[in-house]
Amino acid sequence: MKNIAVAIFGPTAVGKTNLSIDITTSCGEIISVDSRQIYKYMDIGTAKPSIQELSKVKHHLIDIIMPDEKYAAGEFKRTSEKLIFEILNRNKIPFLVGGTGLYFSSLIRGMADIPEIKQDVKQYILDKWEEKGQLRMYSILQRVDNEYSQKIHGNDKQRTCRALEVFFSTGKNLSSYIKEGNTKSQIEYINIGLTLDRKELYDRIDSRVDQMLKNGFIEEVESLLKMGYDENCYAMKGIGYKEILLYLKSKISLDEAIYETKKNSRHYAKRQITWFKNMENTEWFDSHDKEKIKTYIFNKIGEKHS
Repeated sequence: MKNIAVAIFGPTAVGKTNLSIDITTSCGEIISVDSRQIYKYMDIGTAKPSIQELSKVKHHLIDIIMPDEKYAAGEFKRTSEKLIFEILNRNKIPFLVGGTGLYFSSLIRGMADIPEIKQDVKQYILDKWEEKGQLRMYSILQRVDNEYSQKIHGNDKQRTCRALEVFFSTGKNLSSYIKEGNTKSQIEYINIGLTLDRKELYDRIDSRVDQMLKNGFIEEVESLLKMGYDENCYAMKGIGYKEILLYLKSKISLDEAIYETKKNSRHYAKRQITWFKNMENTEWFDSHDKEKIKTYIFNKIGEKHS
């Protein structure tokens, strides 16, 4: 029997959660492919599935680390592949669902072994960041690894520094290592990309932000601050959290925080769409076409097993 898993990806607010739960209720388990939903205590701002939704289907890789911890793509790959085989051994179908392109890429395309980066190189990059600032360091990354720079946000300090560490340590850019890692996996993936009309997607994003605030997002950020997780914490630099932090520190108004959260979420969705459009062997669907998607998935599974 072949090792088959289903990957469902797309931009934020496209409808991945509802669709995946509807499809998997009777036949599968869901592995979350979301670099924000891994954090404990960060429920509203990361749009985690509700308790009701989690009760319908077994989910993995949600609420697994603290907000001040980091979780690299390589670690995600190892854990997810172990989970995939465990789910298959239970005669269930593994569904990988989310919007973190780098995590999906590590699984589907593979990752090359990058030499260990020496601590003095890491410190050198951090010192340069402090000296030159975010814009200058991102522009350096654009010169040495333009392909990777287009896949991350210019404010993403962790990934910018990581890519620069790799280049200055090895003389090769991170994109080259990623391409070298495209080795044959023991798992066959059925890739499903979800799309929506751009206006409808942006309207959904705006509505989601409004609903987050009604659900107590400001109180969630206040609670995290009380636990000691401030703007220096990596997880608190995520969209929504950083804007509400600025509001709570009286640096911007609530209206400005809401506006910036919606704007930054839309920009993030655009970057996600660009990343996923480059994923090979993907069948694309409008997220409204649930029955068509279900039929395609189960026909594909049948073909691969025949």
